[in-house]
Amino acid sequence: MSFMESMQSGLEKIMGPFAQKLSESKIISALTAGMMSSMPITLGVAAFAILGNLPIGIWQDFLTTTGMGQHMLDIVAGTSSLLAIYIVPTIAYYYAKNEKENGLTAAVLALAAFIVLQPQNISLGEQTVAGLLQTNLGSNGIFVGMITAVVIGMSYSKLMKQNIKLKLPSSVPPNVSESLSPTFVAMILFAGVFVVRYLAGLTPYGNIFDLVSNVVAKPVMLFGANPWSLIAFHCFMNLCWFFGIHPAPILSVYIPVLMSAGTANTEAFLAGTPSAELPFLTFSLLYGFCYIGGTGSTLSLAFSMYTAKSERYKVFRNIAVVPNIFNINEPMIFGMPIMLNPIFFIPMILSSLVGGLMGYVALEFFGVGSAFNPTISLPWVMPPFIGPFITGGWKLGVSIIAVIFVQMFVWYPFFRIADNQALKEEQAA
Repeated sequence: MSFMESMQSGLEKIMGPFAQKLSESKIISALTAGMMSSMPITLGVAAFAILGNLPIGIWQDFLTTTGMGQHMLDIVAGTSSLLAIYIVPTIAYYYAKNEKENGLTAAVLALAAFIVLQPQNISLGEQTVAGLLQTNLGSNGIFVGMITAVVIGMSYSKLMKQNIKLKLPSSVPPNVSESLSPTFVAMILFAGVFVVRYLAGLTPYGNIFDLVSNVVAKPVMLFGANPWSLIAFHCFMNLCWFFGIHPAPILSVYIPVLMSAGTANTEAFLAGTPSAELPFLTFSLLYGFCYIGGTGSTLSLAFSMYTAKSERYKVFRNIAVVPNIFNINEPMIFGMPIMLNPIFFIPMILSSLVGGLMGYVALEFFGVGSAFNPTISLPWVMPPFIGPFITGGWKLGVSIIAVIFVQMFVWYPFFRIADNQALKEEQAA
């Protein structure tokens, strides 16, 4: 038996029972189904995200002149950037449906509750206007949205089973009766939403979205501008992403540190400091080693699907690999899925750790960043195996490719487990 087969067998014995127990959870089932329902949105606009950010001067000039660029950005902003508002009703729908209750009613109530929890006004200088913050409907609201959807779906289903319904005469048409029967349940649910909103308003944060964002992001504030903090930060983001907490609000806390280091490097470079002696060279370049294909460094996992035996992953790779090359890994997180999938917990955490350690050794002991030019700024959709060649030369580019290869050994054994499970399910069907 080969090393890979031995490792796979051991992992299956350890994680199999745990994975089976989680797969039977109604909450996990609803979260997984609801997240996967958002795939048409993320996949449908991936091409616009890539095309709108291609760093080609002639192409960008064309997009600006014709006005097409802004429309591309707006399409992405109105879909992938508002993901929370799409997953809330779908999660609640699937939970209620699994409980044999009206999934559509649960979805509408969950969406309404999510919107009610939002601050209803936006301050613009000295003026206040009615409106909802886009961030709370997107990255900053995903975690709150997931909780809201599960709680509303669960509460709705339990209350309906308690027969707390509005009784109407038999002469009332069935569709009208079905729409009005959960009236009392809705009143109870919105009373609970009011309590949550009021209590969150009493905190220094003012609302539940800022409360959750700051409480989750607070540990990140303890990290500083050093390589070990950056590696730990990425592992923490991977952990949050695994549990469905979007990394964007967490990253926003660390951005001042990253920007300060980048600015210091740029100023020193323009002042004549050699690249190898920049004050935050390792810290700044290490980010690219920890973020290959998106948070969690999932690009190696995407490439692993080319060894798939199951039809599920053979088909899925056709729609997930290309976006992941451009650092768009929501299809991988929600569609594979990686999120809340115990099979991928270990590699999700280890991927950035392995990349960070390899990057630290390459940067500190082999001088792969000696040609780095901090004045070159590339868009976030630049493929990780192309961008480093532009900003840091061939040594940095080759180092990133080496990390991708090594990370494949981190992801591959776990992918084999998932692939074999999918193959068995297909054979059984």
